[in-house]
Amino acid sequence: MGSFYDDVKKYRKEILFGLAAVLLFVLIKYVVVYILPFILAGIFVFLIRKPIEFIHKKTKIGKGFLAGMILLFIILILGAVIWYCSGWGIAKLKLLIINISLYEEQLFQMVHNCCDAVENNLGISSLTVENLILERVDIFIDDLKIDVVPKMLDQTMMYGKWIFNGVMFLIVTLIAVVLLAKDYQWMVQKAKKVILLNECIGMLRKLICLVGAYIRAQIEIILAVSLICFLGFALSGYKFPYIWGIVTGLLDVLPFVGTGITLLPLAVLQLLMGNGINAMILVVTFIVSALARELLEPKLIGAKMGVIPIAILISVYVGAKVFGFAGVIWGPLYMLILYEIYKKLYQVSQ
Repeated sequence: MGSFYDDVKKYRKEILFGLAAVLLFVLIKYVVVYILPFILAGIFVFLIRKPIEFIHKKTKIGKGFLAGMILLFIILILGAVIWYCSGWGIAKLKLLIINISLYEEQLFQMVHNCCDAVENNLGISSLTVENLILERVDIFIDDLKIDVVPKMLDQTMMYGKWIFNGVMFLIVTLIAVVLLAKDYQWMVQKAKKVILLNECIGMLRKLICLVGAYIRAQIEIILAVSLICFLGFALSGYKFPYIWGIVTGLLDVLPFVGTGITLLPLAVLQLLMGNGINAMILVVTFIVSALARELLEPKLIGAKMGVIPIAILISVYVGAKVFGFAGVIWGPLYMLILYEIYKKLYQVSQ
């Protein structure tokens, strides 16, 4: 009996760390989804607490009202952007459906030109390649007409449910922000008297700073990669190279996708069409953008967060496997929180 308790005491830190890891996993996997509005509200209030305090002292306007107005303003701006983008997307979808026959003819003409270029450059029969491609294209277009588009248009109930849940989420978050901002100082003072809560608040502050540093680093990398891709598309003669550059830069953030998902297929297409120089430019753009990320990540993420990039990559991959698409966010957060717990338990220097 004594030996068991001696072992528990000996490995107390390891046991606590293991329990923390399991508890954190359970919270993220099964609990966070129910309290996410309140978590986001707390983070938002923490981020704007100093401006709110300053405005409150100058104007005597209630802190809750000020925080609610700031969040409402942000929601309205984001809502206007989403509404505009949705309207633009729906208009383009309607235009696609109306002119699908015209686009089909243009696609067939492009395939024909590509196949002719293949025959001229590689000596492969253009008729064989063209028939093979057009057969697949016909199947895809038929599926688009018969299956995909009608199903998208018929999912009105599902879209309505998503909109309702989104509106409820925003309303609850807005109310939580107003209430938390109103009593923020009082809650912090009370929490300081409880050692565990005080430790949690300190850890949360560090976590927010780490997440902020990670986001800033990713934005800087996205801007650099987007600029490189913009130059590549501009030199290749693409219309609207800034749009191509921004989209490719954003895709570079997604794990295991990168700029290659856009640049390499377009390079192959340019090569098949006989535009060898443009294909080479796109390949060079891909290589330069990949090198830029490899050089910038260790400097920006490692320096600002104190975490090696490979740890972030592993956490993103494992998070996506365990938590689904949201794991791209939850994976790094889980790793960062666990790392903070590890430093607290083992007194690791910051």
